[in-house]
Amino acid sequence: MTAIELTGRRRMGAAGLGVLAWLGIILSLGGGIAAEGGSIGDALWVVVISLGFFTITTNLAVALSLTIPLVAPNSRPGQFFRRPGVVTGLAASIALVAIVYELLLRQEWDPLGVALLSDLLVHYFVPAFYVVYWWVVTPKDALQWQDAFVWFLYPLGYSVYVLIRGELIGHYPYPFLDVTEIGYLSVFIFMLVLGLFFLILAWACIGLAKVQVRRQVST
Repeated sequence: MTAIELTGRRRMGAAGLGVLAWLGIILSLGGGIAAEGGSIGDALWVVVISLGFFTITTNLAVALSLTIPLVAPNSRPGQFFRRPGVVTGLAASIALVAIVYELLLRQEWDPLGVALLSDLLVHYFVPAFYVVYWWVVTPKDALQWQDAFVWFLYPLGYSVYVLIRGELIGHYPYPFLDVTEIGYLSVFIFMLVLGLFFLILAWACIGLAKVQVRRQVST
């Protein structure tokens, strides 16, 4: 599969979107640290808690996928994040962030000021722009339907990670993953539904990619 080539405007676009992704993460962490008091211990705790959120881990993966190919394109991480399959899987994952937040979580809080800006960045702007970035820069000729199951390992691994860390530290990032409130059966049902929804998003990306490839071949 052809690696993503970042030259000219693509590099500028990746750099600009990378700045937005890092800014969203920094503002989210900074706001949490300020709210907790600002000590070193508070800061570490905020980081630990924040890394339990699918929103933060996925925005972090997006930020890395945009930054590392620019600063170290020939390194192993740089080559990894230039793989079309990796970027497509991340596009499906960050789209899931935006959709689940809008449908299930947006009404849970009413952010203001810096919190509102970070909320818009990590839940709306970065997801939307990254999907556009994927569409514009990613070679799609080798994407296959079964690739969705490889990408599914990320949300699956996240789910296992969240349940284990929840048992260890007593904190669950989302109400629908809180086994202390709704029990394991309800959590597993939510995970199943969200997992199926992720696969639908992934297959939608692959389907759109195949349409784009066919149009390019026919022109």
